[in-house]
Amino acid sequence: MTGMQIVREETRRMLRGIVPLTLIAFGAFLLAGCDPLRVGVSLLLGAAYSIVLFRMIGRSAAKAVLFPEAQAIRIVRRGYLFRYVLTGLAVFAAIKAPFIHPLAAVLPLFFPKIVLLWYNVVRRKGG
Repeated sequence: MTGMQIVREETRRMLRGIVPLTLIAFGAFLLAGCDPLRVGVSLLLGAAYSIVLFRMIGRSAAKAVLFPEAQAIRIVRRGYLFRYVLTGLAVFAAIKAPFIHPLAAVLPLFFPKIVLLWYNVVRRKGG
């Protein structure tokens, strides 16, 4: 299996974990009395951005293993810096844009960590 095939497979698995978390978050925001359209769009944008970030990490890692160590380290660091700046801009835009609910847009950025933790716990218990 090639590196990019692994990235695609893991991205699909991540998507299967992020979708339920997004729906749960949407329900929680609705129960809190937030505007459904604004929250829904914000959650979808945040979840899509989380998936894109996860895929970018995988692509960077898959690319880095094809190069010598010193060059691979530079590739990974450059990718990390780019994603860090991009995330900062996305958070800034979520705060400044009047049609985006900031919390609903930023919350999905934590979903990949939750999904990875969940899969790790389930795998250890034999699931």
